[in-house]
Amino acid sequence: MYPVRCLSSVMNRKNALLFVAILLIGGLATLQYLRRSYEYKSNQFLMDTLVTITVHGKDETQLKQAVTEAYTEMHRIADLADGFPQPGTAAYNSSDVCRINQQAGKQPVRVDRDTIEMLLLAKKYNRLSDGAFDVTIGPVMELWGFGGKNPHVPPADKLREALKLVDSGNLEVNETEQTAFLRKTGMKLDLGAMAKGYATEKALQVIKKHGIQKAMIDAGGNIRVLGSNLQGKPWRIGIKDPRKSDGIVAVLPLENSSAVTSGDYYRYFEAGGKRYHHILDPRTGYPATNSMSVTAVTRDAGLADILSTVFFVLSPGNALDLARTMAGVELFLVSADGHIRHTPPLLSRLEVKPGESYRYDQGR
Repeated sequence: MYPVRCLSSVMNRKNALLFVAILLIGGLATLQYLRRSYEYKSNQFLMDTLVTITVHGKDETQLKQAVTEAYTEMHRIADLADGFPQPGTAAYNSSDVCRINQQAGKQPVRVDRDTIEMLLLAKKYNRLSDGAFDVTIGPVMELWGFGGKNPHVPPADKLREALKLVDSGNLEVNETEQTAFLRKTGMKLDLGAMAKGYATEKALQVIKKHGIQKAMIDAGGNIRVLGSNLQGKPWRIGIKDPRKSDGIVAVLPLENSSAVTSGDYYRYFEAGGKRYHHILDPRTGYPATNSMSVTAVTRDAGLADILSTVFFVLSPGNALDLARTMAGVELFLVSADGHIRHTPPLLSRLEVKPGESYRYDQGR
């Protein structure tokens, strides 16, 4: 019996040493992988916000090339969608939106395939939201002056007249001819509620074509991630506190998805003791008042950008009801009365930090 016990003891020691060796080899392999992986990060000011692209991979030259091409694609989409291009800029000669607006009531304009795709999406979600999303809001946005240096509350009579021109039913999009046409003179497109998300998604697809598997694009409230972070874990995205510049109300783990936040704190002015932000309800012509902050979560950044505006304009109840009918779409919001609400599937993923300022209506 003794030799057997001795053999067992020896084998146990060998197994233990083998196990330790495997752990060491695994740890070294992981360390070597991390050492072979580069992180490349680049910033550009684009589409009225700071855009940061972060990519991970083993070939530093490839990473830089991918990011360069991603920014080129974002600039291209931005130029197509620019409604107020300045003389001498690339957008001045390439803006589809500007050319469509100039020919309103006159004739169809042949445009880029991506412009057609954006306009078709815009018409789809105009119908789905019962008019809460409308890219023909250009005349109203222009009255408020949010595209310039001196935004202001417009006269009520002028606002009523401008609202008569807001109607996506009068936007014709011809896929076959690749043309777009605004039927009434004075109508104007404004793609500000969707172009940044669309450009972000297009840039992400450029990065994927380079074989990169880990990346994040942060376009000022528009987040799109590819894969996991360098540690193999989900990217952790902070959802900003709408009333504290340095605070967050939740942390959202994200993989292969997009999270886009619309808030009343991004671009606003104050007049007569009241805050006026740039997210206008196309049905009234005034800033939407139902929420302080809305985050739409879905796989596509272009769709998330559209939905964050739709959900912001709708009442919280209607926004949550609509989100529940849409496959692969989740919603987190802070309502105007300080209630935090979200779609049920987010319950297991979110880290909510309501603090003393908000009431958390868990899972509702």
